[in-house]
Amino acid sequence: IEKARRTVASHLNASPAEVFFTSGGTEADNMAILCSIRDLGVKRIITSKVEHHAVLHTAEIAEAENDVVVSYVSLKPNGHVDVEHLERLLSEGPKTLVSLMHANNEIGNVLPLKEVGELCKKDNALFHSDTVQTMGHYKIDVQELGADFITCAAHKFHGPKGVGFLYVNKKHSVTP
Repeated sequence: IEKARRTVASHLNASPAEVFFTSGGTEADNMAILCSIRDLGVKRIITSKVEHHAVLHTAEIAEAENDVVVSYVSLKPNGHVDVEHLERLLSEGPKTLVSLMHANNEIGNVLPLKEVGELCKKDNALFHSDTVQTMGHYKIDVQELGADFITCAAHKFHGPKGVGFLYVNKKHSVTP
């Protein structure tokens, strides 16, 4: 397991201590969102209406059961995230987690991870991206992206089913 953790970390340009293995992408998405609320004081989640249900349902439950507001970033007619609208949303409100997938599993649009990461950093928002569809196909360097959380499912890039991981930036202390 530790060898696998080091391998994953090296592909992300991360420390092995920042990689948490899970039962898949759904559990990793859930953990990123719920730990952000419980451990890091998030009071608002910004996501989109075309996210995977692992994110959408967790955000809805978080809003119903916690003191959390969910905001939805607008989408352009081609399904891409309206980055200007995201920037406006980030300029207002309490401590925020932005949760947007890297590539949509149904329409194929690709999020500009670095640009979104920079916007989040500028406004002190946390950034989570579900990279289930792109891990192993795109270079994902967490240092370059400034991501706080990255989720993945191993079976999407020739790994075993029932295995995923969550990258958690070492500046955050979360309880799995």
